[in-house]
Amino acid sequence: MWLSIVTGILWYQVIAHVGISLGLHRYFSHKAFKAGYVFEIVVLYMSVLAGSRSPIGWIATHRMHHHHSDTDNDPHSPNTKGFWTVLFCLWKVESIPAKYSKDLFANPRIKFFHNYWKRIWAISAITALILSPTFFLSFIVIPALVAPIAFGMVNALTHYGGIHNVPWINILVGGEGYHKEHHNGKIVRFHKYDLTGYILEILLKWHIFKRT
Repeated sequence: MWLSIVTGILWYQVIAHVGISLGLHRYFSHKAFKAGYVFEIVVLYMSVLAGSRSPIGWIATHRMHHHHSDTDNDPHSPNTKGFWTVLFCLWKVESIPAKYSKDLFANPRIKFFHNYWKRIWAISAITALILSPTFFLSFIVIPALVAPIAFGMVNALTHYGGIHNVPWINILVGGEGYHKEHHNGKIVRFHKYDLTGYILEILLKWHIFKRT
């Protein structure tokens, strides 16, 4: 059991760094670099396992958040939606203007995961459970539990009373705790201790990814 829990936490770290922070956030939301379709498929699948639901919903909401940070139109500002509501990811978005998602619907890979994320998650969960209950715990359950809590902390703590850094959150969210630098315009590497950004800079240097 303990081995499954440790494995699940380590697997969650991969999802948090690669699927969410590198993929949905820096690549799709902010177009910080260019990558191929295989990378897109991998990070989209990881994001589904992390409980991000529709990738179009996640990306468009994040873009909306940047455009309207800490105003009444910010979809998840703790200052307007309530600290606990944002911390536990209980907020909802009634509508998202098309300008935040128009380009996403033109990408067939994002559109596929948008349409079928529920089935993809369910098939993955059933397959993992058939293979092994301990594998199901590590591969499905722990990431689905930890990710909403971790990224709920990002949205709630880094914006409560203003935009600021909460470095200790990086234990769970791959550099996203350096939020002030990010809102000041950094999209590749937010801070010198931003591990996801450090890895991305290496991949750019090796020409595995391309700069935009």
